[in-house]
Amino acid sequence: MNKSYLILILIAIAALLNSCALRDDETPTISRNTFVPPTSPDLVMVNLQFSVIEKDVNNYMSCFVDSNYSTRSYSYVPDVISQIQYPIFQNWKLSNEKTYFTSLLSLMNESSTSNVFFSNPVLNTLSDTAVYDADYLLRADHQKTNVAKTLKGKIRLILSADSRNLWSIHKWIDFQSMNSDTTWSVLKANFSN
Repeated sequence: MNKSYLILILIAIAALLNSCALRDDETPTISRNTFVPPTSPDLVMVNLQFSVIEKDVNNYMSCFVDSNYSTRSYSYVPDVISQIQYPIFQNWKLSNEKTYFTSLLSLMNESSTSNVFFSNPVLNTLSDTAVYDADYLLRADHQKTNVAKTLKGKIRLILSADSRNLWSIHKWIDFQSMNSDTTWSVLKANFSN
């Protein structure tokens, strides 16, 4: 093989490799979210976690009972101290859940961390109802200086299947694990206005 032929082949390979060069990532134009049809109670928990991580209010609200497909209505029971301290919990509804979560997200940077971890989970299922108990640790890097960013406690969720056989939360009960805990209820109360 002569030298000039070898040089032409190397130039062609170099040109080919140069045309396949990697480019910078583009920002996606559509939001990426994780929502799995909740055909079982444990999938509701997965969706709840991802709605917090991905800061997605629509997916968050999709974790709760939809009165178009169920005769059940939603109720929230805050921890005992929050129940006394925050009058808003006397008539807490799904609209309050949406207001709280939307307000929280509005005070978070796009790059800020939001996560919830459930530990020691116990799930008991009976035909069309399930009870989920767990300890939780919630992290929300919001910009409100007078509200804790790390919250912890115990959660009890009562879930049910609707007429579509999709599961959702119809009752949420929040507990303090220890007296020093700042619970999810405190976050909800402080971002509900």
